[in-house]
Amino acid sequence: MSPEDQGPWWQAQALALAAEAQRRERRQGTALIIVSSVFVAASLLCMFIGALRLIGLVCLVFFGACLFGGILMRRDPNSRTTFVLTLWVGLLMGLGMGLLFIFTLLSALTYGASGNQIAVLIVAAIGFLFFGVGAIAALVKAGRTRRKPRDQWQNGRPHRPTRR
Repeated sequence: MSPEDQGPWWQAQALALAAEAQRRERRQGTALIIVSSVFVAASLLCMFIGALRLIGLVCLVFFGACLFGGILMRRDPNSRTTFVLTLWVGLLMGLGMGLLFIFTLLSALTYGASGNQIAVLIVAAIGFLFFGVGAIAALVKAGRTRRKPRDQWQNGRPHRPTRR
């Protein structure tokens, strides 16, 4: 093959880097599936033990969402379905953090707050803000960016800025 037929060297390098990044993401998705499966199994075990039902529920919701996220990491990252399901994973993780916050707060109010409970409350609040509120913000942003071209098409005319 002559040098003129090969194209620029950076195209081959970019393709190789993209393929390696995709393989790395799939490996990370597999690792997340394995670790999350262990935690889901442990949370199911906790749900069957009488005193640990609430902790088992919180762990099941959070690590079930992590398991689902690992499955999504192995899919095509550019598909619309993966994007929507990823938003649902974020909402489920936010729900898990919200449940952890509520249950820890109720425990602190009932039995008195300790240093460990305050640390868990802080972590749960940060997790809820990051996962829950972040997923809702991403959902709203995605809805707004998708709506503009559709509305322009339905109106039958392209958007033109107004003159002042």
